[in-house]
Amino acid sequence: MNEAQYKSLLVLSVLAVIGFGPLSFTCLIGMYIVLDRPRWFHQLTRDIYRGTHPGQAMKPAKPARPGSRALGARCLTFLSLLLLLILDIAPVPVTGAIAIYVVLTRPEWFQRLVFDIYGGANS
Repeated sequence: MNEAQYKSLLVLSVLAVIGFGPLSFTCLIGMYIVLDRPRWFHQLTRDIYRGTHPGQAMKPAKPARPGSRALGARCLTFLSLLLLLILDIAPVPVTGAIAIYVVLTRPEWFQRLVFDIYGGANS
């Protein structure tokens, strides 16, 4: 595990604990990321997917979707987060658990999704 994963797990653990209330901060932060696409999240994703060895670079992502399809990825992701926001009203914060899973396992689909949402910016 690399430093970005450790820091992300710490933040997500805090969000999971405070997520037991009526509102999921993890979902709200995710919605903000999908709408605003802040540079820090793109860099965080690159850091999470970077290997634990200093010289090991992140795997190159598959080709990004064209512009209109990138908008579609953003819309579907936002709607998914909205559904998770509704589900998180239940006593178990589902979104936090999914986020922790993503940080620990670094699935390829999440990396592709981030690049799609950011319009394929691989820089």
